[in-house]
Amino acid sequence: MAIKTYPGLIDAHVHLREPGATDKEDFYTGSRSAVAGGFTFVLDMPNNPLPTVSIARLQEKINLSKKAICDIGFFYGTDGQNIKSFKEAAKNPRVYGLKIFLNHTTGDLLVHDLAALEEIFKAWNSDKPIAVHAENIELAAAIDLANLYNRRLHVCHLSLAESVELVRKAKAKKYKITAGATPHHLFLTGEDRKKLGGYADMKPPLGSKKDQTALWQALNDGTIDIVETDHAPHAKAEKERENPAFGVTGLETAVGLLFLAVKEKKIKESQIKKLLYDNPRRIFNIPIQLKTSVLINTDKKWIVGEAGYETKCGWSPFNGWEVYGKIEKVVLRGKILLEEGEIVL
Repeated sequence: MAIKTYPGLIDAHVHLREPGATDKEDFYTGSRSAVAGGFTFVLDMPNNPLPTVSIARLQEKINLSKKAICDIGFFYGTDGQNIKSFKEAAKNPRVYGLKIFLNHTTGDLLVHDLAALEEIFKAWNSDKPIAVHAENIELAAAIDLANLYNRRLHVCHLSLAESVELVRKAKAKKYKITAGATPHHLFLTGEDRKKLGGYADMKPPLGSKKDQTALWQALNDGTIDIVETDHAPHAKAEKERENPAFGVTGLETAVGLLFLAVKEKKIKESQIKKLLYDNPRRIFNIPIQLKTSVLINTDKKWIVGEAGYETKCGWSPFNGWEVYGKIEKVVLRGKILLEEGEIVL
């Protein structure tokens, strides 16, 4: 048995669905899912049915999140029409960045006009990062604008080899750019949809084996800074219909998959703390939480889904996988949240 102590882990990209879609998830169930996965701090995205594009909606989210059992921060959203609220939003200590959607995803926050995009970059006069959902041409535009206006840019969920190369070149030029990758893009490819059906549908979609290989290389050479789950639950019925909803769960499986990667010699164990704590804390300037820790049995093998799920939707694209690294105990500011693998609240 190899029990090791980690800091409370950080997931910089989740969709906890509240308000507006609490049939899929809410702050209570989503935070339980986070704790079950070893995360004590998560950053929630703004593309709800009523998106987080005003100070009033931001405050509503903050109030609703009081039911959570872990810490939650927020991204402010924009459709290009709420620039006047940027200054106040950026000053809010619960806001950790601005999110821009440049490729299609769930919700109505797509920004597709280059002039509007430039105005957004110009107006977000904050050291808090601009996070983008973007690939290829749109990503290249975001990189150029971030450099032009001296903004910190975080590229979410890289999935394509070409996009990885854009980030690598920007880093070589010393641009203020960081990037993340998801476990599902690291462990699955488009071929897996034959078996998983709609349970493998998400945005950005699963890539090719070539793309997957590029992601692992980028994870190891530092082009990719963090692993972010993009936890985006939907009800089973939504995933099994003719046109499945886009999004997969991820909070409860990320640690297990990364320790599986260690066993498969894809990464070193020392990288896990960097990917799930050190780098996300640095990138988003997340305060250190005292008396906060996660105990992981790094050698323990477990089967995804065998003991059920904390997420409200109750499924994972990795259901049945044998993974490693069992979460044994989670403590947040001295309060035990999980013990012997079970949430105790």
